[in-house]
Amino acid sequence: MLNKRRTITIAVALAIIGLLLTLLFRSDRKEPVDWRETYEGQSRAPYGTSILKTLLEGHFQTDTLLVLQDSLKGQLDTLPADAVYLFFGQAMYQDSADQQALMDFIAAGNTAFMATKSLPDYLGASLFATRAYCPGTDWDQYQLVVDSTAGLNFVHPNLAVDNNMQFTFIDRGYPANYYWTGLPPALFCAQEEAFLPLGIISDTLYNFTRQAYGNGYVYLHTTPLAFANYHLIEDYGVEYLRRVLTHLDAAGPVYWDRYSQVPEKSDGFQPPTGQRRLNADGPLSFILSEPALTWAWYLLLGMGILYLVFRAKRQQRVIPVLEPNRNTSLEFLNMIGRLYFLQNNHRQLALQQISMLKQHIRRRYDIKELSEETAPTLAQRSGVEEAHLKRLMTFDRNIQSSTFMSGKTLSDFHQLIEHFYQNSK
Repeated sequence: MLNKRRTITIAVALAIIGLLLTLLFRSDRKEPVDWRETYEGQSRAPYGTSILKTLLEGHFQTDTLLVLQDSLKGQLDTLPADAVYLFFGQAMYQDSADQQALMDFIAAGNTAFMATKSLPDYLGASLFATRAYCPGTDWDQYQLVVDSTAGLNFVHPNLAVDNNMQFTFIDRGYPANYYWTGLPPALFCAQEEAFLPLGIISDTLYNFTRQAYGNGYVYLHTTPLAFANYHLIEDYGVEYLRRVLTHLDAAGPVYWDRYSQVPEKSDGFQPPTGQRRLNADGPLSFILSEPALTWAWYLLLGMGILYLVFRAKRQQRVIPVLEPNRNTSLEFLNMIGRLYFLQNNHRQLALQQISMLKQHIRRRYDIKELSEETAPTLAQRSGVEEAHLKRLMTFDRNIQSSTFMSGKTLSDFHQLIEHFYQNSK
């Protein structure tokens, strides 16, 4: 038992030491890089947009952008004020009220620039209803190009470069396949001033377009990845942004829409079957990326190990409380004796008492019969005088041979038996 307890103690100590060492070594590690496409204006992660936000403030000559954290309804000025609405994100979600507020904002003579991989169907149908331009074509979401690298360029000869600007998708430090999106050339069969392609991706799709709506314009860019921190720390990324911004100018307020940002899959956009890139980020990756959650996770594991160690010990069943043995035979005899006494059957009661006495002598002194021959031995073993024993034997013979017994005789016989019980050893 002692060795078993020592083994358990050592195992628990080793588990605790191992847990502490793991936490110590992990605390010395650098914060993990967040490779998610968040496009957060305050994020310095590879796919955050803190650099973009700073560059935009310089371009529009404003100290700060007006970040929209709530519904667009009531926040966008519908008066012509040369304002600019900006959106950067994987996907955009807006309810009908928000969409109408945005459309009214554009129609009033303002500009909207949206860089997103997934456009809500309502906005797409409203902006790209092109049957008047190209009969037989309709808005049907974006088209895809699957590759790790995409070449971006411009349509206007003053902006186009000789060699496409190469943008590579990096996941955890390594190139990975990515779903680059764009609009098919069929949507631009008629070179209308109100609906123009401005940029091209992989020489097959248009990723930057301008659409007139009311008195304003909508600029749609299908490659928000080009505006992420990872690319804007490079010269080609800054140069690409500079050429995009030549289309935008603002004399009024500049709105940055944070409220409408959602993950790409939340908008219902899904790559074609067989081409979906599974996200390698699991719940544990997020837990280990947050110091507080990391400590909680390892503490939970440590408590689980301790529970298993102590639970593995052999558990003894609860010992039930046992009642002491009861001499039911004696209770039975007492009950029978009381019955005989109440019936004035003195002889039968005396026979019962002498029977109990003989049973006591056999069990206590190992003497089978009470007789003249055994009286000396019984007197020696019990310490009761031999004369008293002979009187008991005389009463026994008289009771056995008679058919009636008085109450006085029963009382005398009872006193003789009680004397034996009280004086025997």
